[in-house]
Amino acid sequence: MWTIVGTIVVVIATIVLGVLADRKWKLLPSPEGLREAAKPKQLPAHGPGEAPATALPLAPEERTRLAAKQRCPRCRATMALAGDESVTYEGRELRVLAFRCTRCDGTRSLYIAPRGVS
Repeated sequence: MWTIVGTIVVVIATIVLGVLADRKWKLLPSPEGLREAAKPKQLPAHGPGEAPATALPLAPEERTRLAAKQRCPRCRATMALAGDESVTYEGRELRVLAFRCTRCDGTRSLYIAPRGVS
């Protein structure tokens, strides 16, 4: 019988010590923290030209200057124009410029909309 009582006392003491430790050092997450962590995260917005919806309105002569200014997001080296293609997005005719890094072989795409076309 004393074995059972001793086991119960040890279990209760362990629970009490755990609760006291949690109150002092916040070992377990709070309900508010769990609710906040469960909320869906909002994705960051696309920058200008990074997605079809944010296509850059450019005149044909501006395209060459834009291509010359492209830098790799990883190593900041100059990127070379690797090609382009036409796409249609929500009824708009867009050009997709593909760039390749000359140093780290990274890639990037920019969407442009010819100026005057909505």
